Amino acid sequence: MHLLRSIFITTPLGFVSLFAATVPSLPPALHDYTGTNLPDHYLRNDIPGNSPFQNAAIANDNTPTANPTTNEGATLGRVLFYDKKLSANGAVACASCHEQAAAFADNRALSLGFAGGETRRNSMGLTNARFYQPGKFFWDERAATLEDQVLMPFQDQVEMGLTLEEVVSITQSQPYYPDLFTAAFGDAAITSQRIARALAQFVRSIVSVNSRYDQGRALVNSPTDNFPNFNAQENQGKRVFFNRPGNGASCIDCHVSEAFVSPPLGTPHASVTSAATNNGLDAISTTDLGIAESTGNVADTGKVKVPSLRNIALTAPYMHDGRFADLNAVLNFYDRDIRNHAQLSDVLRGNNGQAQRINLNGDDRAAVVAFLGTLTDQALVTDPKFSDPFIEVADDEPVVVVTAPSSPRPLTNLSTRARLNTPNATVVSGFVIGGPGFKQLLIRGIGPELRTFGVDAVLPAPSLTLLSGDTEIAANSDWRNATDPTQVAQVAAALGAFPLSATRADSAILTSLEAGAYTVHLTSSDGRVGTGLIEIYDATTDAPAQLINLSTRVQVEPNGTAVVPGFVVAGETATTFLIRAVGPSLRQFGVTDAMADPQLTVYSGNNLVTSNDNWFVSGNSAQTESAAAAVGAFALKDTSLDAGVTVTLQPGSYTVHVDGVAGGGGTVLIEIYPLP
Repeated sequence: MHLLRSIFITTPLGFVSLFAATVPSLPPALHDYTGTNLPDHYLRNDIPGNSPFQNAAIANDNTPTANPTTNEGATLGRVLFYDKKLSANGAVACASCHEQAAAFADNRALSLGFAGGETRRNSMGLTNARFYQPGKFFWDERAATLEDQVLMPFQDQVEMGLTLEEVVSITQSQPYYPDLFTAAFGDAAITSQRIARALAQFVRSIVSVNSRYDQGRALVNSPTDNFPNFNAQENQGKRVFFNRPGNGASCIDCHVSEAFVSPPLGTPHASVTSAATNNGLDAISTTDLGIAESTGNVADTGKVKVPSLRNIALTAPYMHDGRFADLNAVLNFYDRDIRNHAQLSDVLRGNNGQAQRINLNGDDRAAVVAFLGTLTDQALVTDPKFSDPFIEVADDEPVVVVTAPSSPRPLTNLSTRARLNTPNATVVSGFVIGGPGFKQLLIRGIGPELRTFGVDAVLPAPSLTLLSGDTEIAANSDWRNATDPTQVAQVAAALGAFPLSATRADSAILTSLEAGAYTVHLTSSDGRVGTGLIEIYDATTDAPAQLINLSTRVQVEPNGTAVVPGFVVAGETATTFLIRAVGPSLRQFGVTDAMADPQLTVYSGNNLVTSNDNWFVSGNSAQTESAAAAVGAFALKDTSLDAGVTVTLQPGSYTVHVDGVAGGGGTVLIEIYPLP
């Protein structure tokens, strides 16, 4: 199934629909990144006194006062986190090495960079990155803050392969970022500092509070009480974790608080500047010196950052080099294989100065592994607000995007993308203007510029013709030869449309039109074929004249993928729409290859809102008929197999899936009318 190629961004002017090869699809109402209610066991320290050096999780919060997390900032950070354009060849993003399903870690021992090279160390999970008191990042803590850390992978020649200047330039060139930066920071300026701040806000918002551990903890007074939602083995593992029988270290000594993070600074388990620990993986450090590589202090040799154990069951393989395939291997190491490194943590060294192993029996090891599984937060690793917002579609899919912002601008933009497979092929988009006065429109026919968005086999020489009935109003085959190309560029920039290159022959028409019905034809001026895009922008949104209907006519191949237009209902109240997929009734207009039996389905996200096959058997056929008359749409015959519905929609984003019953193909006209 092909997906909608569109983005819906809220701006001071309403909703703007933009085109790109891959674009983020964001909800009209922002996800909540600031309203996470930390449970009581994050806010106070209830760990018994026989586990010293403990504190509350909140005491480890490294959020700087200069960069508090906001919904707008984290939303921008989410888009940056998943944007593969921010790598040297568009192959990887931050999320490529920090996958949500793996609790924002990587299930490879060493991650793969943009060109397929392996990173030096394993990718650490990002869950609860907010709760690390020293505030330093990477295994070797070479980044002093999270804001510093998030910029470094972009500049690593194995990971993402860019310079910081290139990161900023690429971000500036994407049409969806100005509005996101404006929402996050008050204006559209794009800088590396703002990129860092937004990414850090998103990462700090990845907090785990809904694991089975959290659910059970809410039912008891102490973390060492038996949890009623745990089985006997899980409670046994918890007891061992918090207080190992006999002498020696317990797991809680190095994974402190109920966020299970590194020890606080200034304790015997940490220095005054770092909480990194040498856990005896090797007797001698040779190729990887740990934080000594960033501090230059030989006493730090082999010490690495201690990650949170939240979601640990999802983040295999383990340790900074990914040497252990599973948690059983980790427990076996602590049970019998700790090496007597010169910088081994004191908590792992016995009174005789030698490495002290924990010596668990088989039942206890299995119980600890079972307990660690209770720290998995399935809600977090499936939460849409942390998911990939980008949408990809096949290059040959025709797409129409209609946006319906708040009154008085019910419709503002139509974009239709399709493949012109023959020299004489034509893509047709239509619109209707109503009201007094004139409406200024920017109409563009894009071909060569689509390469910027990764589209292959573009239409090399797109040509636009604007018609009123059969009368040609305007035409253009090269925007650089338009009456005023400078004004074309200025209007496009004001609307948030992506810029056209002065070296490419895309087409554009800037015109003012009075009330009436119009069509735009996109063809090839030299007979060469390829993928083209029609865009129709309302350039005077405050004018009395308004766009009152947008439509597109497309060819669907037999057994082909459904056409998927998308639109947004904005404002604060519901809007009623007439939505039609017309096939058979096109024959009266001379369309000989009309789709015999189109069907449409309206979705809100993945939720079905309404559907229709034959308009005259729908539950609101009378209303559909009267709505068509009210907006001036041509009437459908009582027995035609066209599809149509009237539906009242709350503010939000929607898609309309249109295809042929039983895989039938042909030409179909998709119409979306806001009703008066």
